[in-house]
Amino acid sequence: SQTRISLALARTKLNIKRIVDLSHTVIPGEEEYRLDVDTRFTDEWPQFAKYRRVADAWYLISEVTMNTHVGTHVELPYHHCRDGLDAATFPLTDLVGDAVVVDISRYGHNARIDLDGLRLCAGDLLRPGDIAFFYTGFDCYYRTPQQHDRPWFTTEAIGWLVDEVKIKVMGVDTSGIEVRTPDGSPLAGQPNHERLLCAGIPLVEFLANL
Repeated sequence: SQTRISLALARTKLNIKRIVDLSHTVIPGEEEYRLDVDTRFTDEWPQFAKYRRVADAWYLISEVTMNTHVGTHVELPYHHCRDGLDAATFPLTDLVGDAVVVDISRYGHNARIDLDGLRLCAGDLLRPGDIAFFYTGFDCYYRTPQQHDRPWFTTEAIGWLVDEVKIKVMGVDTSGIEVRTPDGSPLAGQPNHERLLCAGIPLVEFLANL
């Protein structure tokens, strides 16, 4: 019957999966923060000199020095909480789960996202335990002079996500979530980070392709 055909098509669509890369490609020498890559043939490193390389063999080893805020990155509680978990102790399972993308692209540069506005955008999308990603479309400015141009959340709005919605991870496709002054400059202190991270909720910054 037509009903059975429709159900079969629905099941087929549900079984189609794709992988979306939500991270920016990082390029040594072109990032705002330090990212250095030193690549040499193995026998050119003093600590690897004992591994002799056959002539003309392609045998490389690299050393990478990077700031933890390069590219798409996860900020864990220890970033702002003295007793918070760090990358070695934070449970990996708490970074895995159902993700929801909330469209906040109506907000432009230095726009204030208050509790009412956030609730309006989120609607009934969010559930306790969700990974909540917020789409602005500002990821197109990554690695440009405008990469810190972004809207910002009030601390009340962040508190709603923590206490009432009870999300497990927050993510944005911008450089951050922190409160701004009327001219767009950062305030002293990081109240939004402290509110989120000290509740044990990681923050992902500079997401892409939401």
